[in-house]
Amino acid sequence: MSLLSPFAGLNYEVRDDDLVRFKNNPLDDSLSNLVRSIFDSLEVHRSDARHALSETDSDTLLVFARRRLLGARRTDSTRAISDALDAYALIPLESDVPWESWFKATLLVGRDLGLDLGALQVRFAQGALPHCAQRARVAFDAMSRIDDLSQCHVVEVTTEYGVGLVETTVVRDQTGHSWGGLTGVPVSLGQYQVNYAPTTNLAQLAVGIADALEASGRVTCSSIRQDQLVATMFDLVTSGSYVDSLGCFSFFADATDEGPHFAVTVAEMASEEYDDVRYDAEDLAEELADAADAIEEQSAMSAGPCVVVLSALPDFSDTVSAEPVDLSDFLEIVRGAGSSSAGSSPT
Repeated sequence: MSLLSPFAGLNYEVRDDDLVRFKNNPLDDSLSNLVRSIFDSLEVHRSDARHALSETDSDTLLVFARRRLLGARRTDSTRAISDALDAYALIPLESDVPWESWFKATLLVGRDLGLDLGALQVRFAQGALPHCAQRARVAFDAMSRIDDLSQCHVVEVTTEYGVGLVETTVVRDQTGHSWGGLTGVPVSLGQYQVNYAPTTNLAQLAVGIADALEASGRVTCSSIRQDQLVATMFDLVTSGSYVDSLGCFSFFADATDEGPHFAVTVAEMASEEYDDVRYDAEDLAEELADAADAIEEQSAMSAGPCVVVLSALPDFSDTVSAEPVDLSDFLEIVRGAGSSSAGSSPT
């Protein structure tokens, strides 16, 4: 007889995983009480709860832990830090816990709030499975070398929604060189964290575009994530497959009824100098936008040094039209949002 999960029916919506366009959800309080109750119960009860967890339940715990981290960052709540660590301790699979990013970020914020990492480690070990407690010890030990969120592959942004957090992309096991921008300047690769150093408030631009698209009533937008600027969007061929940028976000726009599904990419270009010739960021953004806009089933625009590209997603339904997807009307919505967000200060 299968056990009934204590988290049955407690599910976040897709939008709740967005830590940039963050909104409060009463489910956080319900999960806070439930997670603490399970963690503080006898080991046999924790074991039963773990065995009853579905994949969806584990995802719920991971979303909850990230949301509590952001809550702690926003409100200086030490309870929220404890909630996040308790949630990670209940995850049965070690591989599901984001040790190098969100877990370490939780420890860093907790330490900044004055919590004793030694005491946090003791509590975690008391409630986690032995192999998870052992892996957590590595993360706790690493905190002596970490003093900034970026070292946890997490960056903080500020938008009209308030403080937000984004996990930064890490590219592994690559060697050789990529070729940045439009000018062919080589960019060394290796095991590295994708750059995020915009001079504008790129997160606010992405937020403004997502909000404007949803306000049309025609699409709903997924969580905003850090991304890389894919060269094929501009019909460019580079050895690294990406165009260098100061920062890049992306999200998906899904039709609420009949209509196209498309990806939205927002990136800020950097001015470049090559062979003693300076290429201004705004000119590069405009050139990239023109190139992307000329490709079928894409629409693009530039806003200062930033480029915005809408790219239709493949439709494999039986009712798909043979005609190319036209995203130009959505681009007009984006254009209005882009002009209002242009020139925002960096975060």
